[in-house]
Amino acid sequence: MIKLALIGAGKRGWDLAMLARQLPEPAFVTVIVDPEPEALRQRINTHDAGSNSIILFKDIDSFIQAGPACDGIIIASRCGSHADLALRVAPLNKPLFLEKPVAISAVQLNRLRHSNLMGRQNVVVSFPLRLTPLFQAVQQIVASGRLGKINQVQACNNVAYGGVYFGQWYRQVTETGGLWLQKATHDFDYINALIDARPLKIAATGTRSIYGGHHPCNLRCSQCPETATCPESPISHRQRQDDGGMAYGKPGDDHACAFSECIVNDDASSALILYEGGIHATYAQNFISRRSAGRRGAVITGYQATLIFHWTGGISQIIDHFQQNIETIAVPPVIGGHDGGDAALLRNFINVIHGREASRCSLAEGVVSAAMCLAATSSAATHTFQSITLDEKSLSSHQAGEPDGAPLH
Repeated sequence: MIKLALIGAGKRGWDLAMLARQLPEPAFVTVIVDPEPEALRQRINTHDAGSNSIILFKDIDSFIQAGPACDGIIIASRCGSHADLALRVAPLNKPLFLEKPVAISAVQLNRLRHSNLMGRQNVVVSFPLRLTPLFQAVQQIVASGRLGKINQVQACNNVAYGGVYFGQWYRQVTETGGLWLQKATHDFDYINALIDARPLKIAATGTRSIYGGHHPCNLRCSQCPETATCPESPISHRQRQDDGGMAYGKPGDDHACAFSECIVNDDASSALILYEGGIHATYAQNFISRRSAGRRGAVITGYQATLIFHWTGGISQIIDHFQQNIETIAVPPVIGGHDGGDAALLRNFINVIHGREASRCSLAEGVVSAAMCLAATSSAATHTFQSITLDEKSLSSHQAGEPDGAPLH
């Protein structure tokens, strides 16, 4: 039996733990590190009576000192701690499943880059989109040359649950690093995998025209005098049975005011990325989309054909440019989060533990994606093109929001 240690037992960590037990070759979380072990124990006893034997630790120091037996480690804590925790457990030399983003600052990214984790083949970064059946089929088509010479990728992510980044803890930029690192890191990674070239420069912009406002930071929606009429109130969510993620997918539950003065996340942002060899990609993310307006995917344009795919609905088509032919690509049904990507990623992690496979989502790829997000953050702040490089000077300038490229016009 594969035994896993889970660091961070929030929703994401718990979902991964439950999914790992359902795999054809199951793995079981036998150790959990979480700052609230008493509450966690109560939750385990209430919802998962079969896990009474799980060993709980309140902090990473206690876990390391105790040295409990485990075959692999999953880090699913809040984003700002991913890098530091990965470095803390690195000397244990255990296979590591690291949630994205791998880092939220230039300092963290540099520490990862210069650690021995970078050379290890047993670090799996949580980029499940690239392992979904849909994307695997798309990637094979692109690699086959069927589209001809590619000159552009147009990607989008219209997030139907985008309210979570304004009504829940995800609004805390000190915890997440912002929505480039929180959200676009996934998309930048799959775009990189499609183009298979080094990203050189990025230009980005963002707007916050819907959320934010004059209400105090600590205001809960139910306490606001406007709660009877506000479209994001528990009353409104309950009436339309949709909260757009604002109440964590529980219409009618209370949440923080999305129109408060402490909102700093943009509710829409876009980027233009230049790659080595001349291909460029565009990417747009929007957080006010709702219901069937949600969409995530891309259009890949080649000389011979265009490929369109979206995870929403599993849509994938090849449109031939020189014949009257449109081919629909059939993808089998999948189970698990991220359109089957979570299960595929955990299977890869189990195979890494057994020594049967190397990581299919390496730390090096996670570092590149995080560097792109830091550059996008800096570009949006300074209205300049930013170089995507991994040297300390460039990363530091991205963190500080200093311009290193030509101004945008």
